[in-house]
Amino acid sequence: MHSYKAFGLKIFSEIELPELSIAEPCADFDLEIRIGSVEVSVPQKTPIYRRGIRAGFHQDEEGNLYIYWEGVANFKAVEGKLLIVSPLTDDPNLLSLFTVSEALGLILFQKGYFLLHASAVKVGDEAWCFMGNPGAGKSTTAAAFVKAGCNLLSDDLTAIGFTDSGEPFIVPAYPQLKLWDNTVNGLDYKRSDLEPVSEGINKFSYQPKAEFLHEPVMLKEIFFLNKARNRKPLERLPATKIPTETIKHFPLPNQLLINEYLKNHFLQSFRCANNANMWSKRRPDGFTALENWVKQSIALKVKAEQHD
Repeated sequence: MHSYKAFGLKIFSEIELPELSIAEPCADFDLEIRIGSVEVSVPQKTPIYRRGIRAGFHQDEEGNLYIYWEGVANFKAVEGKLLIVSPLTDDPNLLSLFTVSEALGLILFQKGYFLLHASAVKVGDEAWCFMGNPGAGKSTTAAAFVKAGCNLLSDDLTAIGFTDSGEPFIVPAYPQLKLWDNTVNGLDYKRSDLEPVSEGINKFSYQPKAEFLHEPVMLKEIFFLNKARNRKPLERLPATKIPTETIKHFPLPNQLLINEYLKNHFLQSFRCANNANMWSKRRPDGFTALENWVKQSIALKVKAEQHD
């Protein structure tokens, strides 16, 4: 058995999850990950792909959530406390990859977190979040901030909670940032610090485990990245666009966003907007421009903190 910590959860797992932070074993764990049989119903198709495999989804009458990955594993999420894994592969790395992505996301959804397909870092004492369409540069932007000395909070799957007064905070995920080969070269990451990952060709994993912090960080800046040259480099996102933009970047099957869940998603998106700046940000043209923007942003943040 293995004990881990991720997304603020103490996890007790029957399968090895090397991406996560190792934790001391305890009796009062928040999530159990167990190997077992997962009954397969007729799945609904989703727009979610990983390694070219399309995810199938199902929700039963008891509210249990299922995600199916052909040839990899089937998962069942129960009440935000139990994740049952039915492996279909003998590759432990592949099994772990699919477990700590959307399958773990189903547990976080059941726990009521506001979820985004985004990357996040800690800048000063604040959390900054980056999202956008595939190829917009979420992980690359986060990698530039990490290289500049900021702490990684999440990559790919970002979970946001709220204080009793409605202020949003990011719950740190786990110490892994996945980078394409051109990002490794462009930002001059040391290849000796990287590990190949099974998610794609020429993709690498940077794991800042020694520097990873698990305490929640208040969310203050959200950037929706784009490549549109006919738009301003940086402009505030109109309030009317906030719900639809966050729905675009919901990381789980869209069949979940119905009825009260959809209403809650809208409410949570406006809570974020009320407490954090939301920007439409044109991706800087080239790695040098990206690093210059990062340095300027950090410098402005440090200066503002010194005047507080």
